[in-house]
Amino acid sequence: MTDRLIPESQLKQAVRDILTEMLGLPPAQASTTRQWYDTDPAYHLLGLDDPEQLREAVRSGLLRVGHEVRDRRKPSAKLPRYQFHIEKCQQRLSERPERRTAN
Repeated sequence: MTDRLIPESQLKQAVRDILTEMLGLPPAQASTTRQWYDTDPAYHLLGLDDPEQLREAVRSGLLRVGHEVRDRRKPSAKLPRYQFHIEKCQQRLSERPERRTAN
């Protein structure tokens, strides 16, 4: 059953369009060129319930600064200002737990 009724690229675009509509984003904001998102939009895009879940994932090492996450704080700031690469976060979160801890 590997035959597809529509090409994978069309399926991905349809899912993207549906998610854009569900999240209430304007089509221009849903462009595929944007890769990094601040915490609030990122937790929505990743399907999480709370932005604190993302922060906890960084603190626990599940999502890694320098890989899936970047810290955009000003040099004098003490608190981090995280941005999340949605595609990399999705890949990391979909890995088997034993594989995630090995990295």
